[in-house]
Amino acid sequence: MSQTLFRRIEQSRIYDWTMRLPIFLYSLYVLVHDVISFSEQAAPDPATSTHLGASAIVAALARVSQWMFIALLGLLPLARHRPVAKSRGLVPRMTALVTVCIPPFCVLLERAPPNLWCNLLAAAAGISASVLGVLTLSFLGRSFSVMPEARRLVTTGPYSIVRHPLYLFELLGVVGILLQVRSLPGALLLALIVALQITRARWEEDILDRAFPEFLAYRQRVPFLLPRDAHGLIALLRNDPVVRRRSAAVMISASGLLAVVVIALPRLVG
Repeated sequence: MSQTLFRRIEQSRIYDWTMRLPIFLYSLYVLVHDVISFSEQAAPDPATSTHLGASAIVAALARVSQWMFIALLGLLPLARHRPVAKSRGLVPRMTALVTVCIPPFCVLLERAPPNLWCNLLAAAAGISASVLGVLTLSFLGRSFSVMPEARRLVTTGPYSIVRHPLYLFELLGVVGILLQVRSLPGALLLALIVALQITRARWEEDILDRAFPEFLAYRQRVPFLLPRDAHGLIALLRNDPVVRRRSAAVMISASGLLAVVVIALPRLVG
């Protein structure tokens, strides 16, 4: 009787929205905490507002790129469809929840001393992760899942290159954060995230296999997490007009956001 009641509750809209909010609120807390921390660090040195060098701008862009990435992780659950199939048992769900919570936590780690090249790589990784993540989401749409669930089988765009492009770009975003940390705890967290993401993806594929008969052929045709051809994304941009249009829209939006940041940076740190 209790199991039947839980299934009815689990299928309700209230339960579905209740499960969306914790990740959003947690990501919002981390984001606000880091923005305040950055402002407090910059405020004591008014000279930075008038003598911003390339190193300071790159360091700030690296920080902003991780804000974009964390904001993306927090907003994703709010727009998803309700699932047509779910994981069985508590372990897959708890594993997925822990996996999603670790990247924002990485933002709270103590940062290493500023390094121009590490910040350049961090900014490149963070911005690329955010841009490619948004591009992937434009194909995934409201089928995004946190828990191992099935909503709709997507096989176009980045999903024609690898079966889990969003997880790949999430890992790239974490690398961008940890390039600013550069510590043993950060490296251990990255290894843990990789292991959890792979496990989470395997559980998700079991559900997709049950929900969509055509998934088997798709799995045999497309690699798991890493593309077979390093130039796969370039080829996709060259051959798929939909990908080109969406990529252009995302890049224009991202460039505009970064331009605003560069213009507003002197006032932000002053």
